[in-house]
Amino acid sequence: MKKCPNCGTEIAANAKFCTHCGYDLTKATPASATANATSANQQQSASTEKQAASRSAAADTTRTATNQQVQQLQSSAKNYFSWLLASWKNPSCEVRTESYFSYISFVIEALFMTLAAVTISNKFLTTANDSQSYFHISKLAFSTDLKIFLCLLIGMCFYLAVGYVTCLLGSRGTKVGFTTYMERFGQLTNYAIIVNLLLWFASSLVNFSVDNFFTIAASFRWSIILLSVSVLVWQLGLIFVINKSVTQPLISRVYLALIAVLVVSLLFYFMDKIILQDLQTALLSHATDFVNQIGNLFGSQY
Repeated sequence: MKKCPNCGTEIAANAKFCTHCGYDLTKATPASATANATSANQQQSASTEKQAASRSAAADTTRTATNQQVQQLQSSAKNYFSWLLASWKNPSCEVRTESYFSYISFVIEALFMTLAAVTISNKFLTTANDSQSYFHISKLAFSTDLKIFLCLLIGMCFYLAVGYVTCLLGSRGTKVGFTTYMERFGQLTNYAIIVNLLLWFASSLVNFSVDNFFTIAASFRWSIILLSVSVLVWQLGLIFVINKSVTQPLISRVYLALIAVLVVSLLFYFMDKIILQDLQTALLSHATDFVNQIGNLFGSQY
């Protein structure tokens, strides 16, 4: 016997309809099935809530990590500019900071010099294109710009390597550490950032569109002056870092600095003979293209 779920009257176990109220027993849901369905729904709801909580925790972790990286980057940038300003105010005062700050300064200096060289070259090519309408010379390719930048970095490495080796070989006392040496060199040459920034600005003032040669040469005046000052900053930085880092010199510090300058000059000479040939070829190819197009133009007319 079982009870009708609608009216509660006892009916036969195999009855399909209630004999009292006529309720269709085939639509009735057994209590066990209802309980199982309820349990399944509760488990599914709990699983969904757990997954949502897991995703929320993962998102919070990601946001926290991102915020920490942003804060760390902001802190590093603030510390770098503080160190940069301190070196401009007093380049001889050593400020202990992150070891990679000096490398950032070197890259910025090389970047400004590259931008100055590319600006002057492209202004010349633009003027050459505007002066005639028969042919066109493309501006410097990005690969050429990159070669200029890499050559400048190599030149800086000459100063850094020669100066450090001179400090090691020329001192009979305690040897200066490489990190300390780089920080000193960076502080002594940070003025080059300002000079090279002005050099980039001066390169935009170069004018090739005038007919007078002396006017063109005059527009180069500030670029040449600032380039000379930039090189002088690095020469003085090399001399001063040797004088500051060699505590007990084997010979006079003056001779050590002179030897270092001569070695750097020789390295630049070999660089010009070996490495810069490819760069010169890339730069001269534009001039060769210019001459060839002129020849083809006149050859087609006669």
